[in-house]
Amino acid sequence: MIPIYRPYLPPQSLHYAHDALDSTWLSSQGKYLTMAQEKLQELLGAKYILPLNNGTSACHLVAKCLEKKISFNPNDKIPIIVPDNVYAAAWNAFLFDKNYQLIPVKTDLDTWNINLNDLDQKIVAYPIAPVLIVHNVGNIINVPELKKKYPYTLFVEDNCEGFLGTYDGQQSGTAAYVSAISFFGNKNITSGEGGALVTNSEDAYLYAKCLHSQGQSSKRFIHSDLGYNYRMTNIQAAILCGQLELFPEIMEKKNHIFNIYRHAFDARSDVMIQHMHYNTTHSNWMFGIRIPGTINYGHAEMYFKGCGIEIRPMFYSIKQHQHLQNNPDILDCDDTNANLLNRECIILPSFPELNESEVHYIIQAVNNYIGDIV
Repeated sequence: MIPIYRPYLPPQSLHYAHDALDSTWLSSQGKYLTMAQEKLQELLGAKYILPLNNGTSACHLVAKCLEKKISFNPNDKIPIIVPDNVYAAAWNAFLFDKNYQLIPVKTDLDTWNINLNDLDQKIVAYPIAPVLIVHNVGNIINVPELKKKYPYTLFVEDNCEGFLGTYDGQQSGTAAYVSAISFFGNKNITSGEGGALVTNSEDAYLYAKCLHSQGQSSKRFIHSDLGYNYRMTNIQAAILCGQLELFPEIMEKKNHIFNIYRHAFDARSDVMIQHMHYNTTHSNWMFGIRIPGTINYGHAEMYFKGCGIEIRPMFYSIKQHQHLQNNPDILDCDDTNANLLNRECIILPSFPELNESEVHYIIQAVNNYIGDIV
């Protein structure tokens, strides 16, 4: 079976991890935390990086920093404009503390991201609402352009799938007030679990740093806030440092795979790939295609499983999740496009060590599948 993803972990990427184990600094202190922070700062060009235990924690701290930034009546919920077809952790992070009201935006059938025309309407209807940007499957939304268009709107980013993509010549996740990164095992750069918060705001960084470590104040064992244990371990950071040293090699392999897929599918009428936003580069996290006429994802999954290929679906509509169905704004949203993409899109294997013969085998399986359903 060709898996949907396999992390790239050559022996040289793990030498820091072995050193961390030998040092006995296993938990949330050690030199590799500082090293990982510095490497990420250099790579992203951001002022502040806070390493964290996972991407969901990073998204939650995005929500907390935004809540701190916005003045609101404690008895009111903060409206936040969100995509209607993303991984559930992006929504959940804003619901943990029950301070936000999700306002969904319709999906764009070409980019698989938020529909920018619908976003215009939502910002007019909710002029004080912040906007959560999610770069679906690594397709980058041009946040700097949105900030120019809406100078009074606060933007935050779930950059968990977009890490190492770019907009307007800068790294994704660096233009928003705060953003989240994931280093989960299926990401281009991994530490097994792991994440980070990115910001250019000192206030946001200091607040997030306090919260991520149990709300610890400047005096040890005196706590100023109700905090969390969201700290990255030294072992995670050591794995991350090894990965970051290899990221040019990893991305060269990923780019080669994506270029083969794009060459095979870009000009066809029976297969559609994501259209990229203006002046952006895709993070090349995972490669997805849309096949009009697909009966449903389950049908496609069975077919490709029979070919020895693991695939995964595009995300489900926000209305499909039971715990989100008590929100009238969600129940009233038009999720037609999200449902169509979920039915007709499949995500193909694209891990760094996928070889050319396997890529061409997958492309041929797609061709055969299309021939069977037409």
